[in-house]
Amino acid sequence: MAKKQTFGDKSKKTGGSDFKVAKLVLSVPTGKKMAWRFLEKNVRIPNGENEQAILAKAISDTVK
Repeated sequence: MAKKQTFGDKSKKTGGSDFKVAKLVLSVPTGKKMAWRFLEKNVRIPNGENEQAILAKAISDTVK
């Protein structure tokens, strides 16, 4: 017979993570047609770090 597992039991097993994930979406104009293209990127932000600085660095790396 299978063991009954509650949602509380499942959530206890996951543990804490040492980072957050932010989805960065940028709109960039294309070349000649001047159409817009969307770029998506998942950025890991370590706990205790400045989120704005890390996102600004990810934006500058992506746009280049």
